[in-house]
Amino acid sequence: MGLKKSFSGVSLPPQKVSNPAIEDTPLPKRVVLPLDQACKPVVEVGEQVKTGQLVGRSDDFLVAPVHASISGRVTDIRPWFDPRGSEPLSVIIESDGNDAWQEELHSDESFLEKERGQILRDLKAAGVVAIGPPAMPLHAKFAEPERPKPFLFLVGIPRAKPVDTVIINGIDAEPGMAAKGAVLQKNSSDILAGIKIVQKLLDSAQFVFAAGSNGSLNAPLTSELAGLGVKVFQGKDKYPLGLNPILIKCVTGREIPLPDGSEQDIGVAVVDAVSLLHLVEAVRDLKPQVDKVVSLSGAGMTAVKNFRVRLGTVVQDLIEHLAGLKGEPVKVIAGGAMTGAALMSTNIPITKETEALIFQTAMEAKRFSPDACINCGLCVRHCPSRLLPNELSKYCEFSMFEEAKDKYLLHCIECGICAYVCPEKRPMLHLMRFGKRELSLA
Repeated sequence: MGLKKSFSGVSLPPQKVSNPAIEDTPLPKRVVLPLDQACKPVVEVGEQVKTGQLVGRSDDFLVAPVHASISGRVTDIRPWFDPRGSEPLSVIIESDGNDAWQEELHSDESFLEKERGQILRDLKAAGVVAIGPPAMPLHAKFAEPERPKPFLFLVGIPRAKPVDTVIINGIDAEPGMAAKGAVLQKNSSDILAGIKIVQKLLDSAQFVFAAGSNGSLNAPLTSELAGLGVKVFQGKDKYPLGLNPILIKCVTGREIPLPDGSEQDIGVAVVDAVSLLHLVEAVRDLKPQVDKVVSLSGAGMTAVKNFRVRLGTVVQDLIEHLAGLKGEPVKVIAGGAMTGAALMSTNIPITKETEALIFQTAMEAKRFSPDACINCGLCVRHCPSRLLPNELSKYCEFSMFEEAKDKYLLHCIECGICAYVCPEKRPMLHLMRFGKRELSLA
């Protein structure tokens, strides 16, 4: 393990984390639950639903079902903006204040004795989504592919490679994120149980636990991992080690065949620590994913804090309940400080893909410069994907999208280092995301 520990990147300032506690936010008065395009609602307006009840499902293997995160009445089913800027059909539920579950949760102490097929069915029914990029239903990482991917390798033969390496990602990738470290410290027994479940699903794979320098990997947990035959990869404190493409390269020496390939194409499955916790809850407790551990920071908060938030909670409602904000946020970033995207409104719900929220006051919010690129080459020197971000961003800025594609725009992993090191403070990540979106709509 660890064939390549050096890579192009940057050392970021250390972040302050208040403590490893994970606080529960108050039950929201309403939730907005976005549905995937292939996901159809199975409830009607006016219907009373209970927490954990199925409200949206799809026959597509790669689409996770959606469950009610509170009990109450369905007040509307209509398009609603999500954090990505899309406007998917969404189920809006008004809370009855009771949080009555459809089925009472109870732990099955013999959950490790379940057959592989039953584990996958429980996981799929729970709708657990693994954080990407790209985000995908967790069961899809472990199930045999239904059909070979239409990706042609250099020899021109389509193939589906079995998973031979599982990487448990315990690294909080960037400033503003601290959920993985909190889960490792407070739910270490669940993490170990999750590894045992995945080992049963992929019994022939080798397992690697990737840890950062946040102190979350203590001696007892290290000893337990060794007892399960899990190797530990201690990464350097350098960004973007926590992003899946770079982590895979550093741990295995393999590269994801971008732009159309995925980790499955090279026989690797990456599972982050938070998703592993939801996996255990799905298999042991038969609990659907109705909440998410989200890191919150900014707006006068002295440190990053972690909260367990019900899915579909609108950001504005969360702000009203959140104690510790010492100023009115004028900008909310969904995600970390490097890869996050500013929300167009606080009337946007938290989804399964939301890892962090950064609230910025007028004094904290920064504006990008409209100045032209000076071709200093800093972005090229630090790009972990070995691209030319200066040229790609200029192509996208002037709507030359096909030219950007020819220069490997789609190989960008969107780490944000180019914008971070740019002395002119050009919005290069924003421009390249814009270019990718325009190409996807062409």
